[in-house]
Amino acid sequence: MTINPLNTKDSLINANAQLAHLREHNAALVLNVVARHGPVTQRKTSKICGLSFTSVVSIVSHLEKNGIIIKSNVVSSGAGRPAAMYQFDPSYRYVVGCEMQHDRIRLILADFNGQIRAQKTLPFDKNVGKEAVLSLLVHSIEDLITDNKMEFKKIYGLGIGIGGLIHQENESVEFLSHLPNWGNLSLKKVLQEKLHLRTSIENNSASAALGELRFGAAYGKKNFLFVNIKSGIGMGIVLNGELYRGTTGTSGEFGHITVDDHGPVCICGNVGCLETFASVSALINNAKRFVAQGIISVIKDLTDGDPNKISFDVILKAARQGDKLAYKLFIDAGRYLGEGMVSLVNLFNPELIVIGGEFARTEAYTSGAITDVIKRQALGIPRRAVQVIFSKLGKNASALGATVTLMDEFFTNPLRSC
Repeated sequence: MTINPLNTKDSLINANAQLAHLREHNAALVLNVVARHGPVTQRKTSKICGLSFTSVVSIVSHLEKNGIIIKSNVVSSGAGRPAAMYQFDPSYRYVVGCEMQHDRIRLILADFNGQIRAQKTLPFDKNVGKEAVLSLLVHSIEDLITDNKMEFKKIYGLGIGIGGLIHQENESVEFLSHLPNWGNLSLKKVLQEKLHLRTSIENNSASAALGELRFGAAYGKKNFLFVNIKSGIGMGIVLNGELYRGTTGTSGEFGHITVDDHGPVCICGNVGCLETFASVSALINNAKRFVAQGIISVIKDLTDGDPNKISFDVILKAARQGDKLAYKLFIDAGRYLGEGMVSLVNLFNPELIVIGGEFARTEAYTSGAITDVIKRQALGIPRRAVQVIFSKLGKNASALGATVTLMDEFFTNPLRSC
């Protein structure tokens, strides 16, 4: 039989590719066992992942040599000679997380356990244009890394959560409601070219949901919703333990459900959207309107009578001082949120709804109003199954969650980082 040398070459290439894939797969198996169960012995790792002891010893040696896993100070107990135990080193690499809002950038530097090592917030004027803001973003990321005395090779990647519609295939920004001139922006490509870092882009509410799923209040949950209340209202949806993005990647626009056909005009062009009643922007606008009408409030004193100084923090401070107007503003917003969440409870039947964004700090003033409406109006069976809580990750939820995709990529194929 004559052997075609080209076919032989192709067969060797395929065989090598399959071997490389198997090597990557086995390394990922071992690393994930060590990360989840560590400190753990090689013998136990072999039993858990189903690989031979010899294979595990070889993989552990390679991962340890590259600093991905380390020997623990703990040693195994029991009969016989104590065996070394291994654990994942979460500081092997770091990730930069970012949330871009309409007027500020939130940056964090975190290890692979989600421990935040550095953070900062950078306000900006959206009227300066996207080029100036992108320049601020790039230089601020560079400063965050160098100020913490790190080399860029220690940074595994950059994750960004941004409040807009994201094209899932190329991770470009298609539309930002609060930054209307930012549409059709290839943000991932721009940042990769300027920073030379792996970059992942996600809607900020979706990334916050990932943050809660991996590091926050929704850890271990399969079906939950993250309601992100800032200048607008977005929502991250997790179904069966996976982020749900929808057919076009634009799911979760909770702020644009209609709650009043005769309500204010929304930035989306519709009228009576939920975010015209219960967002931070709505809260501030209502506070300005009531103060202008002469209603006595601590809000006026805290701003020296200047309506332009009225902010979410001012209203929250007034509420904490017992101000009746501030309290009413939060109660009213809570009732509208509750009405919207009734539909969420009936439609999704979630086990958990996490309230985050700026409203994560309003539990004392909005929780009762929200839950009262849900108890009165939602269907009995899903109502009794759901719990409404407030985010403990707070202002870092979206930035931290934006790094989760990068972490998952690493644990799927750790050899590529060696």
